[in-house]
Amino acid sequence: MSDPMTAYITQAWSLQGQLPLLIVIAALLGLGKGGVPGFATVATAATVATSPTNISGGLGLAVALQVPILTMIDISAAWLHKKDLDWDTIKLLLPLSFVGMGIGQYLDKLLSDAAARLLVGVLLLMILMVQLGKDSIMSFVSGTSTMPSSKLPPSSEEEEADLLRLESGTISGRKDAGRLRRRSSSDDKGLMVMHHDSTSSASTTTISPSKGRVSLSSRPELSRNAQFVWACIVGIVGGAATMLTNAMGPILNVYLLSVVQLSPTAYIGTRAMFFCFLNVGKIPMRFMAGTLGWSMLPLAGFLGIFSVLGVFGAKPIMLSMKEENFVKLELAVVAFSGLRLCYMGLYP
Repeated sequence: MSDPMTAYITQAWSLQGQLPLLIVIAALLGLGKGGVPGFATVATAATVATSPTNISGGLGLAVALQVPILTMIDISAAWLHKKDLDWDTIKLLLPLSFVGMGIGQYLDKLLSDAAARLLVGVLLLMILMVQLGKDSIMSFVSGTSTMPSSKLPPSSEEEEADLLRLESGTISGRKDAGRLRRRSSSDDKGLMVMHHDSTSSASTTTISPSKGRVSLSSRPELSRNAQFVWACIVGIVGGAATMLTNAMGPILNVYLLSVVQLSPTAYIGTRAMFFCFLNVGKIPMRFMAGTLGWSMLPLAGFLGIFSVLGVFGAKPIMLSMKEENFVKLELAVVAFSGLRLCYMGLYP
């Protein structure tokens, strides 16, 4: 009888097995990385929900297969945005995330397949709650009851392109959110001011060019101790989540935009570089855990082609469809996947 990895690779390469589904998931992952709202989260949820149940450790193998694909995409994104990032945030969060990854790897090895599916299902439902309650969460961590719509976290794990278009003022927000326009201030500090115009109110956001931090009059910065506490929570919980499901994005979005209060461009660069380091670090950990091997890399490289095509195909799709449809699709798939995995964990 073949070992689980060999059995998984054989099934994954088969047209009658997992290959068509894996190609679709890889393309969705590329579309999400390219900026289509919701698609990266859909790809992650679909990966864990459709992992083979007839192979021991099939969930871990399916999640590990995504890591080389994500690494290829994230290296490209980090190179593109290497000038717009906050290194202090990366230096603080990265070690904590590796601690969380170690915990996640230990849990992945310790738990049975049924228990792992139940835990992943619970994590997906928690991520869904973060997505649905992101406005309240960001208001809570920033100590305010409201915040400008221009600083809301993206709807999906990989919505960098949407924030790029938001920062450049080429897209509008939600129907009632008004218009965004970006202009340089005339003060001697050389700060950038972003105005949010609506029918009822206006707010001003000051962005420091040196750090890319956002300073809002209605949104005071958290103390260093409070930021460190949130970094511990996000790093450890998110690190464990990314080892189990590759789903740290929604938690990280709230931290970068509300706790650290990065500007859109600094958010994009910091996020891209952080995930680049994180996914590169995952590869040896996956090898040591036995969920990733050299024999899986040709399959990952083949699927990576479809992810790259998805990245380049993201723009025309974004221009042709409404964001609300992507958000609804994302929430529906995450909810279905989370509930399905919980059921599979409780009733194996």
